[in-house]
Amino acid sequence: MPTFKNPDDLKKHLKKAADSLTAEIIITVQSELGSTQVSPYDTGRFRSSWFATEGSPSSAVAPENANTPSMDSTGLQVDANKTYFLTNSLEYAQSVAIEGNVVSQPRTWFKDFRDIRIPKIQAAAERVIARQYEL
Repeated sequence: MPTFKNPDDLKKHLKKAADSLTAEIIITVQSELGSTQVSPYDTGRFRSSWFATEGSPSSAVAPENANTPSMDSTGLQVDANKTYFLTNSLEYAQSVAIEGNVVSQPRTWFKDFRDIRIPKIQAAAERVIARQYEL
């Protein structure tokens, strides 16, 4: 880790690392939820309707003919001290994600993603950021 003589410089360095870690996790999770390997896929609207926001959940949904996943998280000015939401507000999103009413993925696809894949995403992001910021 770099040496800091001024505590404020250390604080800034750690803040940048925390912000980068948070951004990396949000971007990766949104990207994977937007992929056909993770999200159930029929027309593409469901996987295109994962939106990242700061402060409160989004009520946005992709248009009927959407087939390109949202990657709005890449434009967020992430601050690790703030709260972020990754939401899918389609009227049938709860049925697909929570109740498992899907045919193209196992019924437990979302629970498995949340419980198994997200911790792996977090661990990988931690390794990348630790190297990048020499932590």
